[in-house]
Amino acid sequence: MQIHFIRLKLFTFFVTLFFSHLCLAQDWSKQFEIENDVPGQYSYDSISKKNYSGITIKIITKKGRNLGGAVEKHARQFEKLTGAKCKIEFVPFPDLYSKDLWGLKQGTCDIIFGGRKWLADFAPYLEPLPGKLLASSEYSDITFPFNKLGMWENQHLMVVIDGDRHFLQYRLDLVKSPPETWKDFTRIAEKFNKTTVDNGKIIYGASEITSKNNLVYAQFFKRAAAYAKHPDVKGGFYFELSTMKPLINTPGFVEALRDFVEIQAFYPPGGKTFTLTTAADSFANGETVLSDMWGDAFYKAVGKQSPIRNRVGAGISPGAKKVWNRRTGQWDMFPNVHHVHFIPSSWSAGVSKNCRHKEAAFDFLGFFANRANHISDLQDGTLGINSFRASEQNKAFWVKHFQLDEKIASSYVETLKHISQDSNYVYDLNIPQARRYMRILSNGITRALTGRSSPQEALDNVAQQWEELNQIIGIDKQRAAYSNMVQLEDRK
Repeated sequence: MQIHFIRLKLFTFFVTLFFSHLCLAQDWSKQFEIENDVPGQYSYDSISKKNYSGITIKIITKKGRNLGGAVEKHARQFEKLTGAKCKIEFVPFPDLYSKDLWGLKQGTCDIIFGGRKWLADFAPYLEPLPGKLLASSEYSDITFPFNKLGMWENQHLMVVIDGDRHFLQYRLDLVKSPPETWKDFTRIAEKFNKTTVDNGKIIYGASEITSKNNLVYAQFFKRAAAYAKHPDVKGGFYFELSTMKPLINTPGFVEALRDFVEIQAFYPPGGKTFTLTTAADSFANGETVLSDMWGDAFYKAVGKQSPIRNRVGAGISPGAKKVWNRRTGQWDMFPNVHHVHFIPSSWSAGVSKNCRHKEAAFDFLGFFANRANHISDLQDGTLGINSFRASEQNKAFWVKHFQLDEKIASSYVETLKHISQDSNYVYDLNIPQARRYMRILSNGITRALTGRSSPQEALDNVAQQWEELNQIIGIDKQRAAYSNMVQLEDRK
């Protein structure tokens, strides 16, 4: 009788334990606005077992919904799960680099969020990522090149939480053959510019980032890559690595700037000063037939509130059939279109060497971009987070989680796969004080776009100022930093 009673008690205990864990797993979606927890070292269930009561993690991040909204959401979730306190300082984007760097140097922060392109300046102050994070199932699910972007001098120093890449977005119902080259891009934009569609609505050619103070240089780099990054010429895209001589005014870059100037005639009203946000909104609201930029435009266009939700196609960025060969000093003509993928600065995060609670800080970063949170952030569409996982590169994922039309899901997945499996990339410039180089370039691009200088004159002036800046900062220092980028571009 006693043995039977004990067996009954044990049975009851294990049944209760089973159902309590089942209920607990189901509760995560109700408490934290996720679809379901996804097993892993940094899942909700795993992180909930950590006790960080009494610990305060000081975080610096960008102000605003883009990035800042995601940081705040996941910080509050982490607080509830672990008992930690997350003290967040929100900084306007123009000041974020300076604030991040100051916080790292002074030891006044534990975690910084920002652009991976600042890694050259941040590297001396960042703690390398722990082996357990790098070995986790969540991290191993990250595709190339995003799993390498946080590296500096062969050390993983930043967690890339976002898969930024530029790619083509176009109106699937209007554009039957997406542009293969940048010349095609202009031709299609001209064809549809100021035409009447959708029950009398006037539509325009293209939406691009054109604001001098908001990433116009990135829009230009993507265009220039097709003409200026020759597949057989190694040793630098922005500079000749051996000499650090700027290449920004060579014929490939000049040709791209001519294209950029020409297409302005086919922008919608206000299009000559578009930021990332306004350019993405313009396309997503059905104002234009073409866009080529960050995934923000695509995610917004396929969102449930978008008027063009199931009329959007994705593809790789246009290319060119002629590419400048700086070794021979000639244009090389290609039988097939030459494509180069531009990988801009993805949102990334790092832990300060001065952080007193490194385990908790790295657990937060692992939790931030776990699979469940990443799906939720992608679904939101306003947080500036883009796909970067291998597990997301299948049509079923996008049909299930985003209710996309299968044809649209297929076009997007094939684009992601093409980019991650290719070998021809250009990245944001990542050398000390890169922001100063970008400011000079943005001014030069704007002079050409506004007609104050010819493309050649504008870029000649940029090259001269870049050379002067190299001398001021130190050519050897810049060459040593730039070699990290060249290795990644040349896939060494």
